[in-house]
Amino acid sequence: MVIFDTSLLVDAARKKKEVRNLIESYSKNERIATTVINKYELLRGVPEKEVGLVSEWLSQFVIYEFEETALRETITAYKKLARKGKMVSELDVLIAGITVANDEVLVTRDKDFLNFGDPKIVVL
Repeated sequence: MVIFDTSLLVDAARKKKEVRNLIESYSKNERIATTVINKYELLRGVPEKEVGLVSEWLSQFVIYEFEETALRETITAYKKLARKGKMVSELDVLIAGITVANDEVLVTRDKDFLNFGDPKIVVL
């Protein structure tokens, strides 16, 4: 399974064909996922009249929650970034923690994720 980051979900919600095709290509071969943090980031920016439509679209995704294992991985990632002096947004640290805890691959356009140095984070 692959986890899609907010950067790609926003583009897909805006009906960018390239991103929609990317998500569709993954969904043909495996289940697609995102995290509860990505869901929050996406829905907070959606006009109220479109929340239902976007929520329905998100129902095709497995939504990974922030659980105890993700908490431990998030703390580890945070401390590693702090030691390297390469902090990123707290939400990105949470997303990375959830991804690692679930042993999945994160696909994103957000270059801040390069700071994690994790081969399971793919920055397009």
